[in-house]
Amino acid sequence: MRNMILLAVVGVMVLNCGVAHAAKTWDDMSWWGNTGAKPEPKADSKERTGCWWLPVEAAKNDKDGELWGNRGIVFHAWKKPVVEKKVVPPPPQGMRGHGDPGPIILNNVLFDFGKAVLKAEGKAEADKLAASLKKYNHDTVTIEGHASSEGDEAYNTALGLRRAEAVKKYMVESGIAPERIKTVSFGEWQPAVPNDVEANRKLNRRAEFKLKMEN
Repeated sequence: MRNMILLAVVGVMVLNCGVAHAAKTWDDMSWWGNTGAKPEPKADSKERTGCWWLPVEAAKNDKDGELWGNRGIVFHAWKKPVVEKKVVPPPPQGMRGHGDPGPIILNNVLFDFGKAVLKAEGKAEADKLAASLKKYNHDTVTIEGHASSEGDEAYNTALGLRRAEAVKKYMVESGIAPERIKTVSFGEWQPAVPNDVEANRKLNRRAEFKLKMEN
């Protein structure tokens, strides 16, 4: 009988050792508190490092096989993960498709009354456009010629085309292939401002650029 009792005590000791050993060899508990289940763990006190976690709302957790809840343990050391903000560097200037509004800002080319002669300030605008077209080989441009309202309608339409062609001729001489430049005339029918005073009519004697940018 005594031997049987002794064996029973030894058996209990072995069993207890097995349980203690199992407790020390739990798998990685780094998931604890980080599954997204709500609410998140709460600190026990300022003096103690452990937290209580009693989640009631699960979150989708496809990356591991752990339980989303407390798994029979509610007190554990835990620190809220710090989410690092990823800093995205700005794209290089001039790259298309990255929020770049375009390589250049162009002003209208203005002409004197009844003239289709490109002036120095008009050449400066054409030079900026030519530089852009050389940089972006697939871009094309339409040059729109315009006139003020003085004179005959047919004359103003022809004058608008002569103005557009004058700009094109200058750009072709600057090295731009003629097939990349289209010209069109709107004559007096698309004024930039009302033709009511001479200061406005000067702004309507113009050529405009419509740049088509390709990525």
